[in-house]
Amino acid sequence: MFNQLIYLREQAKLRGEPILRDKSFELLKETVIKKQPKRILEIGVNLGLSGIAMLLCSENAYLTGLEIDEEKVKLAKENYRTFGVEDRAKIFIGDAAEIIPQLTAKYDFIFLDGPKGHYHQYLPYLLDVLDKGGILFADNVLFRGYVLGSVKTPHRYNTTKNAMLNFLRGIQQEGLKSTLYEMEDGVSITEKL
Repeated sequence: MFNQLIYLREQAKLRGEPILRDKSFELLKETVIKKQPKRILEIGVNLGLSGIAMLLCSENAYLTGLEIDEEKVKLAKENYRTFGVEDRAKIFIGDAAEIIPQLTAKYDFIFLDGPKGHYHQYLPYLLDVLDKGGILFADNVLFRGYVLGSVKTPHRYNTTKNAMLNFLRGIQQEGLKSTLYEMEDGVSITEKL
């Protein structure tokens, strides 16, 4: 199954789809295998490939996804069917900024890979629905190297960079244990204590 998933990821890369980078993808799978979550929230479903990987790595998990692009939702649902996980995955179509504050279910794993400039706005709501002992796995937290200052930030990206800095400060608060991985575009893994 994973060979087919890797093939789909490679095809998506060739088309320029914004998919999780390879090392980050491996870290996501390792984290899910270790945690074995039952209820996963994915913000930014895209083609559903990361969601499929999480469901394959945790066979008792159910996934709730948020995606704004209706065409991507159709493709994700097709991919879920192909991998036989469609009964364990549902997608809400719409703007995550509007949906996240309305969430009431609890999750033991959240994969955050949506609009980078909104991570800090989502954080209080996500922490609210994250179970104690749950994991918040966030991708692209170093935003092209701009966040750590290893690359000069073009003016048009200052707002996103500052928003991401606020997110990274937010996951350092009391009651959380966070690790920052400075690989690829940056990943943070936060456990709610």
